[in-house]
Amino acid sequence: MLVGAAMVSTRAVANDVPLTTLAFLRYLVGFAILAVPVAVAGRVRFALKDLTAIAALGILQFAVLILLLNYALSTLSASTCALVFATMPLFTMCFAVTRGSEAYSTRKLAGVALAVAGVVCLLSAGPNRAAMHTEAVRGFAALVGATLVGAITSLLYRPYLRRYLALPTCGVAMGAAVLFLGIACLAINQPLLPHLPWPAWSNVLFLGLSSGVGYFCWLWALANMDASRVVAFQALGPVTAAIIESIILRRAPTAPLLLSLTMITLGLTVAMRNAVTDKQPSP
Repeated sequence: MLVGAAMVSTRAVANDVPLTTLAFLRYLVGFAILAVPVAVAGRVRFALKDLTAIAALGILQFAVLILLLNYALSTLSASTCALVFATMPLFTMCFAVTRGSEAYSTRKLAGVALAVAGVVCLLSAGPNRAAMHTEAVRGFAALVGATLVGAITSLLYRPYLRRYLALPTCGVAMGAAVLFLGIACLAINQPLLPHLPWPAWSNVLFLGLSSGVGYFCWLWALANMDASRVVAFQALGPVTAAIIESIILRRAPTAPLLLSLTMITLGLTVAMRNAVTDKQPSP
């Protein structure tokens, strides 16, 4: 649910803050929230190879993914982005089957087809089709890229979460992303601390809070459940984003949006009913 709410907040400030700066501030706040519990938990000795890999995954998930997602949110609605992003569990299952981490099943394939059909239903709706100018096309491309990055990193985290606790692992990953984004801001002359009105800062602070709390919960879940089952909860994102946008704009959800939500939810339900419940084997 935090994913959908965060998308609405990002959409609200996307035109007021440079995208790289917004990503930097989001994870700077998130890292600050995690710093105290990480310090209290005590020092963890990471092998240098593992430390490098976790930092790289953090840069991919917290920097590259969010930069792509922020760009998409600057051109597309939060509910549209959340709907497409909700197909991440399906990509995750496909990658898991390819790697041999999960077994293939016809039920999963049916779920994939139904959920993708839901996204197609949304994108083929009149208002969305009319809005497919160059920026919107680039926004959808960035959105698909973010979805693929999220699916791949969700699988690659697993071996490290078996060796180390979720909290320090999250701290290393997010800290590496903050450093990367800070350097990126300086390299392209984007401000680290922009001048913003309080309403915009409240959205930034909420984004940081949702990132710190949400991604710790995410990694903890990945350490204890199959990746496809964990990522399946992304399906709550579109529902949350659509509800919040409808409340803010004081309008009822459109028929294509409701149909898309229904199809994606049913698709995920069908796909996940036959998911493997046992622990994934080590890659």
